[in-house]
Amino acid sequence: MTLWRKEIWSEMHKLGFLKKLVKFCRTSNNEIYAEVKIGEYLSSEFKVNKRLRQGDAIARLLFNIVLETAIRRYKVETRGTTFDKCSQIMAYADDVVIMDI
Repeated sequence: MTLWRKEIWSEMHKLGFLKKLVKFCRTSNNEIYAEVKIGEYLSSEFKVNKRLRQGDAIARLLFNIVLETAIRRYKVETRGTTFDKCSQIMAYADDVVIMDI
């Protein structure tokens, strides 16, 4: 599931984050530019319109917001063990798998 930046700010409001924090996150992720380096070649700058800056300090918080949104949206059961429920969440760093058996 990919959430674009506008959706993340909306989800932060729904989850009850302070407007000031939402505004800070939105402002710090506005006007993002990137370059791609392949070997010795460096591309010209381009604007990143939809995704977040990878490795950014606040990206961990935003990742957790996206994960919480996915858990709620798809009604994944978070209680119990792997032996007594049908849905499982496996997560490591920014890789997540939600399995429904």
